[in-house]
Amino acid sequence: MTSIGTCGDNCTYCPRHIATQKGDYQSLADVKELWVRLGFRDPRFPVQDMECSGCKPENHCAYPEVCDCAAGKKVDNCGGCVQYPCIKIKNVFERTEKLRSEAIGVCTAEELEMLDKAFFWKKRYLDQQNRKK
Repeated sequence: MTSIGTCGDNCTYCPRHIATQKGDYQSLADVKELWVRLGFRDPRFPVQDMECSGCKPENHCAYPEVCDCAAGKKVDNCGGCVQYPCIKIKNVFERTEKLRSEAIGVCTAEELEMLDKAFFWKKRYLDQQNRKK
């Protein structure tokens, strides 16, 4: 089963989500190390704060404006919105492409493949969700 988050992240492949579901703090620590290397987190960031149980309004999100919008429209993700793709999600796609370009320089091929599936293929996943409507 695939779980597509509000912005198009795929929880099925997300290393944070997978480690959280398994209660695997060593894997979560490995994810933290990757996030630090990518510049997503400060090295002093506590490992337990890396836990993720999927998109929920109370979770800290990198794209709060998108989450608030989807919650207000009562859609699970942006692909379910009649206004998809709007400027908000287009901005997310643009930011995601920039992050992917930066990741190419610091990730192994295996890490990049995981990041593609989990985060960098947002548009692909949301386009699929939108066609299902």
